[in-house]
Amino acid sequence: MNDLIRQANKLLQNHGFEYAFCGGWAIDLFIGTETRKHGDIDILAYWQERDTLIEYMQSLGFSVYEMPGGGKAHHITDINYQIKSKRNIFCCTPDCELVCLSKTDETDIYFVDFKHIGQTKLNFVEFLFNTGDDKNLFYARNHDIKLALSDAILYNDGLPYLAPEMCLLYKSTDTEREGYQSDYDNACSKMDQRQKRWLDEALSVMYPEGHKWRT
Repeated sequence: MNDLIRQANKLLQNHGFEYAFCGGWAIDLFIGTETRKHGDIDILAYWQERDTLIEYMQSLGFSVYEMPGGGKAHHITDINYQIKSKRNIFCCTPDCELVCLSKTDETDIYFVDFKHIGQTKLNFVEFLFNTGDDKNLFYARNHDIKLALSDAILYNDGLPYLAPEMCLLYKSTDTEREGYQSDYDNACSKMDQRQKRWLDEALSVMYPEGHKWRT
């Protein structure tokens, strides 16, 4: 598997918080090979460990930003002041070429522009915060949809990743986005019947009028 993912795993493991790779990299970890270029590294994490994770990334020299919406980013300089209106944050180093920040009139608020050129160095990581209990991981957009932790977090040679059925459920909101349809096609060729059935049932809940990925 790509060395960048192994570097990210080494960076995060054994530091007091749970995590798993998600997004396109999770699909590739499930399949067992790199199928396409990825814009960045997406990491599943948990809301209750958010502060611990932010402080850890800051200790490594990363600047941490949350996304309040409107194409803006809030630079988290004080752990006690966070907006928390969205479930994702991103962390970048000063040499990161994947993100361009422009000042606004508001303190620590920037306009943000992401460069979709593909990540080659471990200078950018995005975290997406999730909710779960001791048995299940909840789908962020509808907590009635859940997946047993033993099925939700899988491993490829020690690398934790989000199961493809839940990854695809997140991707189902924007099937025309570059790479998403190929992620679906590649994952479905390897998913077992339980995984396919879970995805189909989840799609039926989220899209009662139908969805192109429903079987």
